[in-house]
Amino acid sequence: MNEREQVRDLARQYAEIAFSDEAKANAANWGRLNALDAGARPPIILDQLPWHEFGGYEDLRCVCTDPFLRGIENYFRSELFRIRHFGADLVLPPYYPLGKVFDDTGVGITTVSQDESEHANAQTHLYVDQLPDEESLGKLKNHRITAHPEETAKRKAAVEDMIGDILEVRPTGVMIWAAVWDRITFWKGAESCLYAVIDEPEFVHKLMKRCVEIEMDYIDQLEAQDLLAAGPGTHCHCVETYVDEDRYRNIDQGHIRTEDCWISGAAQIFSEISPAMHDEFEIEYMKPLYDRFGWVNYGCCEPLFHKIDIIRKMKTVRSISASPWTKVDRQAEAMGGDFVMLRKPNPAYVRAGYPEVDAVRAEVRKTLTACRRSGTPVAFVLKDITTVNFRVEGLTEWVALMKAEIENG
Repeated sequence: MNEREQVRDLARQYAEIAFSDEAKANAANWGRLNALDAGARPPIILDQLPWHEFGGYEDLRCVCTDPFLRGIENYFRSELFRIRHFGADLVLPPYYPLGKVFDDTGVGITTVSQDESEHANAQTHLYVDQLPDEESLGKLKNHRITAHPEETAKRKAAVEDMIGDILEVRPTGVMIWAAVWDRITFWKGAESCLYAVIDEPEFVHKLMKRCVEIEMDYIDQLEAQDLLAAGPGTHCHCVETYVDEDRYRNIDQGHIRTEDCWISGAAQIFSEISPAMHDEFEIEYMKPLYDRFGWVNYGCCEPLFHKIDIIRKMKTVRSISASPWTKVDRQAEAMGGDFVMLRKPNPAYVRAGYPEVDAVRAEVRKTLTACRRSGTPVAFVLKDITTVNFRVEGLTEWVALMKAEIENG
């Protein structure tokens, strides 16, 4: 089988799964969940995987030598690997997503790490403070986005020539991760950020005002140049975006607006900051931005159980993260049936390659009990998986364990 046929064979395998009855049922269940139907089956999804530990698996080994073919092959192999080994409720897009081509000049600064010679290859880093004072804010520039539709069309035609009779080839735009405080942390360092909100509040207000101005302008440019992503097959911070609502079903793929889109964001550095300060330095600035979008997926690793009331100020929030460090009973009660809880199971329970059965069961049972008591729709999202000790079967076993608990709970 030559390289072209290898890719076409993978496309056929992918299409068989993407158009299967199981895929349609999973998409419909996500749609019910995201429409706040507490009766929807709690879906399971895995993302942010330790791909570097899966290199020994034959079904991930790319054989194409041509770079163009290899890129397509890698997409199909990765997605087929995910669905076959631990697909759970992952829904493969019923098309080949081809990223639209555009240039982005950036914002004038990038992350600069401190000397890390004493802990090379660590998973955590220390950053140089590039924004120490008001004068330094002059470094920050607006993005300049330039779309290249001709190049996108050229690439689309090339992929269609390869697999167009098997799958639609759909140019796709950007799903926005609007975690402004994550970026500020990379530019200043965590310690500098936390001291600044206490010691230099006026400076922080000016910093946030400028950062939100930049983000708003960036979104304006993406929207004007048709570079946003929305609709079936798109993912928002690891989860499916299907919604059983007419406004979702009626999205015009030829002209995607912010109100058609999901957006995700967080302020993870505010994990230990009071609700009042979180509101003052994040929610009040980000609310106008988030309110432009149809649906918001808010939060990541920071516990938010005591901040649901300030999150409610943002009118389009649909799902809220419940990290491994949350107090799930309090969060479910505070959310009620008004939001989807995206429960983030603890990835430490799979780190050895074998699920810690008792811990996994206790975690899911406690979550299901809390959510059923309060009428809160819930999904389980295992992410930030640094290691499974090179044993992918451990994730397969974790999924089976979770499914059994959900079905029997």
